[in-house]
Amino acid sequence: MGIAGPRTPAVHRGARVLDAVSTGTARTAVALTERLGVPKSSLSDLLGALEEVDFLTRGSDGALHVGTRWSEFSDPEALIPQVFRACVTADLDGHTVSLTQLFGDQVVFVDVRPGALPLPLTPRPGQRTGAATSAGAAAILSAMPADEAAIAVSAAAAHLGMTDDDVARCLALRHPRRRKFYESSTPMGRQLACPVTGTRYALVLHLPDRWPDASTRKAARALHAAANDH
Repeated sequence: MGIAGPRTPAVHRGARVLDAVSTGTARTAVALTERLGVPKSSLSDLLGALEEVDFLTRGSDGALHVGTRWSEFSDPEALIPQVFRACVTADLDGHTVSLTQLFGDQVVFVDVRPGALPLPLTPRPGQRTGAATSAGAAAILSAMPADEAAIAVSAAAAHLGMTDDDVARCLALRHPRRRKFYESSTPMGRQLACPVTGTRYALVLHLPDRWPDASTRKAARALHAAANDH
C-alpha cells in the first residue's frame, strides 16, 4: 500500500513528517505542507499530536526537531546514558560527542551531548546525514565482518531507494583492518569516531576546524576508552 493508501493515512503522513524533519528536508509547517501536499489544517493537527507524544519538538526559532522520545525506542537498554557518562573526562570536557547508528547509506544521530566549543555544524538528535560525511559510518562498518556490513547496508536499500552503486559506495567506507578510531573532515566538520563495543553504534567526537594536535590525541584516547569501557 502506498503512503496515501486509505487504511492508515495518518500513520503514513506521520512517518513522512518525521522523515522530513529528521533529515532536515523540511523543518517548518509551511515547508512540510509544500513537500507533502497535506492540507494545512490536517498538518496542524498531526504536528500537534506528534509534539504531544514528544516525537517532535520546536526550537526557540520555531523550527521543528525530532523529540527526545526517540531515544526510548532506539535505546531500550539505556546504553546512551552509560556511554555518555563514560565521556565525562577532562580530555573530553567542552567537546560535542554524538552516538550514531547506520541506516542504509545514512547515519542517524541517535543522541548528542553538546559541548561548548564552536563547530561548523552541531548535530541534533534524530538528524540524518550521508554516510560519507560521518566518521561514524566507517567505524560501524569496519567493526563488522564484510558479509554483515553488506547485509546492514542493503537492509534499508529498498526503503531509501538506493541503487547497487549506492550500496557499493557505502560499503567502500569500510576499512578491512580495524583501527582504534576513524577520521573524516567534511562540511559537517572534523570528526573522530570509535565503534562502541558489543553494539552497532559509533561514538563520534566533533572537533573545531583548528584544534591542537596534542589535545586531539588526548581526546581521541578518551573517546576510545569510553567506547570500550562503558
